Parts: sequence; structure tokens; C-alpha cells
Amino acid sequence: MSSDRAKEAAGRAAARLVRDGMRIGLGTGSTAHWFIVAVGEAVRAGLRVQAVTSSEASATLAAGLGIELVDLDGRGLDLAVDGADLVDPALRLVKGGWGAEVREKVVAAAARRFVVVADAGKLVPELHGPVPVEILRFGAEATLAALEACGAPFSLRLDAAGTPKVSDSGNLLGDGHFDVIADPEGLARRLDAIPGLVGHGLFLGMTDLVLVGDDQGGVREVVAARTL
Repeated sequence: MSSDRAKEAAGRAAARLVRDGMRIGLGTGSTAHWFIVAVGEAVRAGLRVQAVTSSEASATLAAGLGIELVDLDGRGLDLAVDGADLVDPALRLVKGGWGAEVREKVVAAAARRFVVVADAGKLVPELHGPVPVEILRFGAEATLAALEACGAPFSLRLDAAGTPKVSDSGNLLGDGHFDVIADPEGLARRLDAIPGLVGHGLFLGMTDLVLVGDDQGGVREVVAARTL
């Protein structure tokens, strides 16, 4: 079970990594929310940063807190902080439960350091589904059929009225329903080879550090498990 206290603790701990003059990436979701809030408090206290957001929701929150927002350019970012749906011992992630996985991956890839904030419930021994995907509207049914050849059923996300949900970029959102992902790298390669797929929620080899909050407000650092 996750708790708001654990999420807040992790998000605020990540904000302590921000230094004056940094260009930072702001993630999306309930734990990244607290990182943005804490950065906003620091900005009001005099911290100077420029930020790139991974979603319209995060942009609205950040702007309301007085954080200067800029476009992502060739200079990249000093630090990006985001949440995760699942984290395995190698710090491989499943992300995209909030429908922003493609923008989140662009932001994370542009950062010299990518830090994930999470509660303990997100730590798992092995990744599994759902794996979020973002799909072009053109040929969506054909793309879904190609995705299912990767070893699991895929479906579009629908709202309460049965209308397909879309990303901030206007693409369709969906999920692959895997019981276990035994070979995340292999699955990522197969997904990347499908032309109609804009992106997916497997974040592999990107995470430098995970900050895990607990229900007492404590935070511990998790780094990738090393194999002999």
C-alpha cells in the first residue's frame, strides 16, 4: 500500500538534490507532484531554476508555484525527477500510468542524472504489466495487432463513456497486459520495432537513483543491484 506521507517524503527528498542555476526535468504523477511542490517552495525562498515538464498537468502545477518553465533544447538537463509504476532490483522501470510515458522518457533521456521517487510498494522483484503504450491514431488497430505479437494482449484505455483516452500529444493510450516480463530488454526491442508505436513505458538503463519514502516520512536510497 502506498501512502501520501511516503510519496511526499520521497518527493521532498529529491528536491534537496536541486541546486541554484540548474535546469531540471519535472515528472508526472502523485509522487512527482511533491517534488514539484517542494521545488516551488524553494523558488519562493530564492532558488533559481529553469524547468521542463513532462505533461500539461505538471506544467500547470509548476507555473502556479512560480517555477520558470522553458523548452527542452540541446543543452539538456542537469537533473530530472519522476515517479514510477514499478521498479525492479536493476532499477528498470515500468512507467506511464498517468499517460505521459513518451514525454517522460524524452525528459529523462535529456538529463545527466535521472532520479526516481517512489513508495516501497513500487519495488518489485520482477517487472510485469500493465505496460503503457502510446499509439498513433493512424492504423491503430493494425498497431494493436502487431503489439499482441509481442506476447500479451494489448488494449486501448477508455474513459467512463467508452471513448479512447489520449496523451497530451494527441496520441492514443493503451496497455499491454503481461503477467511477467522475463526479458525487459528483449521486449523493449520488439516494441521499438513496431512502426505505429510512438513509445512505451519500459525505462531501461536510465535510472541513476531511487528515493523510496515510507509511512513514517523516512527516505532510503536504492541503487542498482550488482551481479558478479
